[in-house]
Amino acid sequence: MIKTVPLIFCIALTSAAQTVSPLAIWLDKANQGDASAQFWLGAAYESGRGIKRDFAQAIKWLGKSAKQGNPDAEFLLGQMYEDAEGLPQDHVEAAEWFRVACENRPDRGGSGQGCNELGLLYLDGKGVKRNFIEAYKYFKIAGSGTNLNIVKRSMTAAEVAEANRQTQQWVETHPDQ
Repeated sequence: MIKTVPLIFCIALTSAAQTVSPLAIWLDKANQGDASAQFWLGAAYESGRGIKRDFAQAIKWLGKSAKQGNPDAEFLLGQMYEDAEGLPQDHVEAAEWFRVACENRPDRGGSGQGCNELGLLYLDGKGVKRNFIEAYKYFKIAGSGTNLNIVKRSMTAAEVAEANRQTQQWVETHPDQ
């Protein structure tokens, strides 16, 4: 029995030493240029989940992922500008990142959120000129019924018709959506 305990202890230590954390895997893949790993690593640094919160590292990795067209990274960079997380608050820059994410809509993930957040900026006139037609369009593209109803209450019937026309035009120019 005494010989069994050291053997079990050695097996447990060896097993623990062979376990690789998700952060280590993401870091390895991120360094190899994997856009998804770069996004997840940046998101971990931004949120502080599983790692010490570090906005500089978040911006670094999210920027690398966004340059490769990752819509979730584009959205999160916009959110960081809007919320002044590691960057000066800049609604103009946030609007640009949300617009890029909205245009990059293959998975409706962060990109759908980008359309909704861009609509909110148009609704409030932050970083862009206040424009209910644009807000309506982006809410409709994002599928945000609640926000769509809120902006619609401030619009005339002619404005709603124009917003629907612009939305349809946008959808037609983005056939993969």
